[in-house]
Amino acid sequence: MSKRDYYEVLGVAKSASADEVKRAFRKKAVELHPDRGGDEEKFKELNEAYEVLKDPQKKAAYDQFGHAAGAHQAGGGPYGGGAGAQGFEGFDFSQFTGGQAGFSGFEDLFGAFFGGARSRPRDVEVSMTIDFREAIFGATKEITLRVADHQKGERKQEEVKVKIPAGIDDGQSIRLSGHGEVNQQGAKGDLYVHIRVRPDKDFERQGPHIISHVKVGMVDAALGTTAEVKTLDGKVKVKVPTGTQHGKVLKLTGKGVPLVNSSSRRGDHLIEILIEVPQKLSAKQKKLLEDYRATEGKKKFW
Repeated sequence: MSKRDYYEVLGVAKSASADEVKRAFRKKAVELHPDRGGDEEKFKELNEAYEVLKDPQKKAAYDQFGHAAGAHQAGGGPYGGGAGAQGFEGFDFSQFTGGQAGFSGFEDLFGAFFGGARSRPRDVEVSMTIDFREAIFGATKEITLRVADHQKGERKQEEVKVKIPAGIDDGQSIRLSGHGEVNQQGAKGDLYVHIRVRPDKDFERQGPHIISHVKVGMVDAALGTTAEVKTLDGKVKVKVPTGTQHGKVLKLTGKGVPLVNSSSRRGDHLIEILIEVPQKLSAKQKKLLEDYRATEGKKKFW
């Protein structure tokens, strides 16, 4: 059977840079690696293509002569691979297998490029969605996992308690050591829990700070008033100063998000004042406002 074009195998253009070739190889190697359920023959084909296209001299020869380029390379076999390469032309398996080339070198080959396959147990990643207040004050959740135990040749079910630290933010992750897959030597990978936080109807979050809004009538804003405000710790009364303008921000120090790794420090609660202007006025109210406007006198705008 004729060989496929190496650029087609890697899924890159002929003009692809060395970095693009490398990235394409790594992506496809993850998909095709036999230890991850991939196709052995396609993985061999992928490796063969990469070994040629990553080397400037071999690539130039391939671009000129195609698959016949092996005859133009020094060495006993195609691309200098020598006998016994078993489809992995140009790659010396002996550096990974103690001199014995063959399928047993797959996991070590994969580890050489990606930091270890079965030689390092695989981590497990899951996502967890929590409520806004659970993210603020912390919580303990329980999840059920089914992970592979390669030492026993089975998948085991495990109940894992996840402690959510107070102050964790949306998009952050929690690492639980030893709750990942078990490799053939009995070593355990880790569990990574990626946190998603549901929005809250009353509050927004900006880092360690809580943001909320309070509506105040225009007369109260002008004369000053006291407004009741929801906080994470319950309702409090806040003084709105005389002459408060729309968009003014009041600060409640230490009423925000608990700082991670701190037992007492918290961010602030920032309250934005929204001034409401009445859309409908009674005749009396309108007359009062007109009288007020008259007392201001004419303003110059130059």
